[in-house]
Amino acid sequence: MTQGIYNFCPHVSYTNEHLMKDCCLIPYTFHTELGWEAVIVTAPGEELTYHGLLPGLQIDFIGQSGDYNNPYVLEEWVAACINYISAHAHKIDFFFCFGPYTSYFSMIDQYKKLRPDGKVILKLDANSTWMDQIPFHQPDHQAFFSRCDLITVESKTLKRYLSKKWPYIIDYVPNGSFKADSLSSKKVRFQDKENVILTVGRLGTAQKATPLLLEAFAQAARLLPDWKLRLVGSWEASFEPYRERYFELHPELRERVTFTGKILDKAILEAEYARAKVFVISSLMEGGTPNVWAEAARNGCYVLCSEIDAVDEATNKGTCGRSFEVGNAAELALAMLDVCRDEHRLSKGCADIQRYQERYFDYKKIVRKMNLLLTISKGAVNHQRD
Repeated sequence: MTQGIYNFCPHVSYTNEHLMKDCCLIPYTFHTELGWEAVIVTAPGEELTYHGLLPGLQIDFIGQSGDYNNPYVLEEWVAACINYISAHAHKIDFFFCFGPYTSYFSMIDQYKKLRPDGKVILKLDANSTWMDQIPFHQPDHQAFFSRCDLITVESKTLKRYLSKKWPYIIDYVPNGSFKADSLSSKKVRFQDKENVILTVGRLGTAQKATPLLLEAFAQAARLLPDWKLRLVGSWEASFEPYRERYFELHPELRERVTFTGKILDKAILEAEYARAKVFVISSLMEGGTPNVWAEAARNGCYVLCSEIDAVDEATNKGTCGRSFEVGNAAELALAMLDVCRDEHRLSKGCADIQRYQERYFDYKKIVRKMNLLLTISKGAVNHQRD
């Protein structure tokens, strides 16, 4: 009989971006690699055009969309999920949780009542700040974590930290890299790249620290006259005054700094990565390596990464990239100057990071590792796995 792996959106509605993240791609890869039935349960929201990139992934829409910051909306969503679980528990062999959200607590309670033989996978999507705020000693949190058959974290640094702090087995499973079948599988050649520094994501949010990147480029730009900065992604209205002020202060950069807006066409987005020599992660924190890192690495971008928890994974301990202090624009500017004027380093890094990504961040390998870990007994509390 075909096994079933289900993921329920912990915050009501998934977007197209979520379909390209681990919350959906891990269940999907269990489907493509192991033949499992993979189902995503979400409230209706924006049109999920990326669903076409994931043939065989089932999406079940239930409930109503709404603001998950509204307690009433979230309570209604959890109730709808519990009703769904009650009706479909016989099909849910594996319950995949993405993040230790409290919205999962009552879902897992109901699931385990109906399927005591079922297994719960918790991918923490962790950063140290969030994990330090979790009251894991409280009864409701203890009940949730104790029901998880596999708990994984995305950086080795956090695995070591949480394994000492929490009385649970924590396994290391990084964020992976997904490439749609419709996109070219050829290696990216350095000679086809341009003098472009790229970032991709939700621009202007506090977490992503976009102003830091812009300030760093302004500091370095005079000494890098042939280089351009491209920022791909949407931004909130609150970021617009900063953006306008930036160009007022640096009018000479209007032709060198480009905000493309959100790019939904995956082929066009892939071309942005392929043309860039350098990719910057300026975030204050991340849950492992962000998904955009995997896309940049797959396309041979040398990575400049702030010292997030997974900085060693993002740069392969300095082999395929360089780190800089979180929040330090001057240090990022110096890194830009050092790296962008070293063609040999960029060329070597282009080849190295593609090999590195393929070897360690392939979803196929990640899912087979997870499947193996699921066959291993949870064992005694505080027992460690390498």
